[in-house]
Formats: sequence, C-alpha cells, structure tokens
Amino acid sequence: MFPYPDQRGFIIIGAILAYGGVLMLGMPAFLILRARKRTAFWIAPIVGFGVGVLTFSIFFILCGLSLGQSLTFMWLRLHRLAASWSSLFFPAGGLGAVVVTTLWLIARPDRERAA
Repeated sequence: MFPYPDQRGFIIIGAILAYGGVLMLGMPAFLILRARKRTAFWIAPIVGFGVGVLTFSIFFILCGLSLGQSLTFMWLRLHRLAASWSSLFFPAGGLGAVVVTTLWLIARPDRERAA
C-alpha cells in the first residue's frame, strides 16, 4: 500500500496530530455546540475539517519556527501552500473530519442520556 517505509510514519504522526487537534480545538467546539443544541451529524465532519486544517496550519508554522525561520516567512509559505487546495485542505481537513466523525459516532451527542 505504501511504496516507501517512511510514509507509514507520516500517517502515524498525522493521526496523532489529528487527535491532538481534536482534543485541543475540537473539544471546546463540541462543548459550545452541545450547549446550543447543535449536535446534528452533518456538523461533525464540517467542524472536523476546520479543526484538521487549523491543526495542520499551527503545526506547520511551529515546525518552521523551531527550524529557525521567521514568522513572516512561515506565514507566506502557509499562504502559498493554501493556494493549492489539494496539498493543504484535503489531507489535513479530511483526516480531521474522519477523526471528529468517528468520535461523534462513539459519543452520539444527538441522543438524550437516560437518567
């Protein structure tokens, strides 16, 4: 499935970042949406897509800063990368959507809890 051995490591790192992003960014979004009774299934992939893109963007900028690049340089690189939808939005957003949708299916916030 993966022709290069290093690709498996990137998939694992991507999944760890996706779940970390959901924990740090998606959980507050979930609590806000649940308080406002916005728990329909279709909301989960949309929020997850946004969380995935935002998590990737934060990681991309922090990784560049840790390698000695300036914030302006990294911001411009991210902007240039975002111009190509297929390289930023679909992989990062798609993974975030899958993670949040999976967690939604486990938690099922649309159902009332039995007392």
